[in-house]
Amino acid sequence: MADLRPMRLEDVAAVTDLVYAASDDARPSDAVAHARYRHPLSHDADGAWVAEDESGLAAVAIALRREDLWMLTEISVRPDLQSAGLGRRMLERVHAYADGAKGRLIASSRDPRALRAYARLGLDAHPCLSAYGVPTGVAAPDGVRVGGADDLDFAAGVDRHVRGAAHGPDLAFLLDAGQTLLVSERGYAVVGDSGGVRLLAAYDEPGARELLRAALARAGERAVGVGWLSARQPWAVQECVAARLELRADAGVLFAGGDVGPFHPYLPSGAYL
Repeated sequence: MADLRPMRLEDVAAVTDLVYAASDDARPSDAVAHARYRHPLSHDADGAWVAEDESGLAAVAIALRREDLWMLTEISVRPDLQSAGLGRRMLERVHAYADGAKGRLIASSRDPRALRAYARLGLDAHPCLSAYGVPTGVAAPDGVRVGGADDLDFAAGVDRHVRGAAHGPDLAFLLDAGQTLLVSERGYAVVGDSGGVRLLAAYDEPGARELLRAALARAGERAVGVGWLSARQPWAVQECVAARLELRADAGVLFAGGDVGPFHPYLPSGAYL
């Protein structure tokens, strides 16, 4: 049986290998992937765990705590050990990090085993769409600018309004990783280096629509993606359809429980919710 222990800095490379061996996701550069898995060790050491057996690293699970909000950001099991109960043990260990949290969030894949496990935590399931394609006929609105570190306090206020907790160090991490922050008087968005919308939060729907249009307008001739379009975000679906993006039922499921704020208007990050 695999032994569970806290994740250490020297595990980062092996964690990266395990995560992408257990996933169909395209693997980024080692610099990008290693930075992501180092990040929780600086802020959430009590929420980062691995399992080992005689063959090496067997599983990893990482949860974040931001103020009164708990989020599961990673859980992966080595392919030869899947469906053997190790994932359940890992989830139990990192879910203990939720003790005292007012809200809980998970962005899940469509894996039936994951969906069953998260439903057992008593969380509500919100199936999501995604949108892909080259935006067409999208004009950049006035009043949206490129932001930076000086805007993080403003973004924290928007986060608390929308989801009950600030992103804290996670937004700064995304900016340091080369993501672009777009800011208006009503909210903010984070746009990836490939043009996709990584995160969007606003005080109201008109502000959210402007930010999404601003993000799509930056794409030019590039194809982009917008994920985690739940039934709480019809405004975002409408904007994506207006931009002639293709809707797909492949985004997974958001699980939420407790006080997570109105969660509207909001497009969460898959990694940082």
